[in-house]
Amino acid sequence: MNWVKALLLLSVLLLGCADLATTNRILELGFGEANPFMEMAQTWFGAWWLIPKLGLTFLVIGLLWRSQSLSRIALVVAFCSTPVINNLVIIAGAS
Repeated sequence: MNWVKALLLLSVLLLGCADLATTNRILELGFGEANPFMEMAQTWFGAWWLIPKLGLTFLVIGLLWRSQSLSRIALVVAFCSTPVINNLVIIAGAS
Protein backbone atom coordinates (compact mmCIF):
# COMPACT_ATOMS: atom_id res chain seq x y z
CA MET A 1 0.00 0.00 0.00
CA ASN A 2 1.43 3.35 -0.93
CA TRP A 3 1.53 6.36 1.37
CA VAL A 4 -1.17 8.27 -0.56
CA LYS A 5 -3.70 5.49 -0.06
CA ALA A 6 -2.74 5.23 3.62
CA LEU A 7 -3.21 8.97 4.05
CA LEU A 8 -6.61 8.85 2.37
CA LEU A 9 -7.74 5.97 4.59
CA LEU A 10 -6.52 7.80 7.67
CA SER A 11 -8.48 10.84 6.47
CA VAL A 12 -11.67 8.76 6.41
CA LEU A 13 -11.05 7.71 10.00
CA LEU A 14 -10.32 11.27 11.14
CA LEU A 15 -13.39 12.61 9.32
CA GLY A 16 -15.54 9.93 10.96
CA CYS A 17 -14.24 10.99 14.38
CA ALA A 18 -14.76 14.67 13.51
CA ASP A 19 -18.32 13.91 12.42
CA LEU A 20 -18.93 12.16 15.72
CA ALA A 21 -17.49 15.05 17.75
CA THR A 22 -19.34 17.77 15.84
CA THR A 23 -22.59 15.82 15.95
CA ASN A 24 -22.26 15.50 19.73
CA ARG A 25 -21.72 19.27 19.95
CA ILE A 26 -24.83 19.88 17.84
CA LEU A 27 -26.83 17.60 20.12
CA GLU A 28 -25.53 19.51 23.16
CA LEU A 29 -26.78 22.72 21.54
CA GLY A 30 -30.28 21.23 21.41
CA PHE A 31 -30.47 20.40 17.73
CA GLY A 32 -31.42 16.97 16.40
CA GLU A 33 -29.72 14.42 14.18
CA ALA A 34 -30.46 14.92 10.47
CA ASN A 35 -29.43 11.40 9.41
CA PRO A 36 -32.40 9.09 10.05
CA PHE A 37 -30.18 6.01 10.45
CA MET A 38 -27.99 7.66 13.07
CA GLU A 39 -31.09 9.08 14.77
CA MET A 40 -32.39 5.52 15.03
CA ALA A 41 -29.01 4.40 16.42
CA GLN A 42 -29.17 7.20 19.00
CA THR A 43 -32.66 6.10 20.00
CA TRP A 44 -31.70 2.44 20.30
CA PHE A 45 -28.23 2.75 21.83
CA GLY A 46 -28.44 6.04 23.73
CA ALA A 47 -25.00 7.34 24.65
CA TRP A 48 -23.43 4.28 22.96
CA TRP A 49 -24.63 5.33 19.50
CA LEU A 50 -21.00 5.98 18.62
CA ILE A 51 -20.45 2.20 18.31
CA PRO A 52 -22.52 1.80 15.11
CA LYS A 53 -21.24 5.17 13.82
CA LEU A 54 -17.60 4.16 14.15
CA GLY A 55 -18.46 0.64 13.00
CA LEU A 56 -19.74 2.06 9.71
CA THR A 57 -16.62 4.20 9.45
CA PHE A 58 -14.41 1.12 9.82
CA LEU A 59 -16.56 -0.75 7.29
CA VAL A 60 -15.99 2.04 4.77
CA ILE A 61 -12.25 1.97 5.48
CA GLY A 62 -12.22 -1.80 4.99
CA LEU A 63 -13.98 -1.53 1.65
CA LEU A 64 -11.70 1.29 0.51
CA TRP A 65 -8.65 -0.75 1.52
CA ARG A 66 -9.53 -3.21 -1.26
CA SER A 67 -9.85 -0.48 -3.88
CA GLN A 68 -7.00 0.12 -6.29
CA SER A 69 -8.32 3.47 -7.53
CA LEU A 70 -6.91 6.43 -5.63
CA SER A 71 -9.32 8.79 -7.36
CA ARG A 72 -12.32 6.80 -6.13
CA ILE A 73 -10.92 6.69 -2.62
CA ALA A 74 -10.36 10.46 -2.76
CA LEU A 75 -13.96 10.92 -3.90
CA VAL A 76 -15.18 8.99 -0.86
CA VAL A 77 -12.94 11.14 1.38
CA ALA A 78 -14.50 14.26 -0.13
CA PHE A 79 -17.97 12.80 0.43
CA CYS A 80 -17.09 12.00 4.07
CA SER A 81 -16.05 15.61 4.63
CA THR A 82 -19.49 17.04 3.78
CA PRO A 83 -21.22 16.12 7.08
CA VAL A 84 -18.31 17.57 9.06
CA ILE A 85 -18.42 20.83 7.09
CA ASN A 86 -22.20 20.99 7.48
CA ASN A 87 -21.91 20.39 11.23
CA LEU A 88 -19.30 23.12 11.58
CA VAL A 89 -21.55 25.57 9.73
CA ILE A 90 -24.44 24.70 12.08
CA ILE A 91 -22.23 25.11 15.15
CA ALA A 92 -20.90 28.45 13.89
CA GLY A 93 -24.44 29.66 13.19
CA ALA A 94 -25.60 28.68 16.66
CA SER A 95 -22.84 30.67 18.37
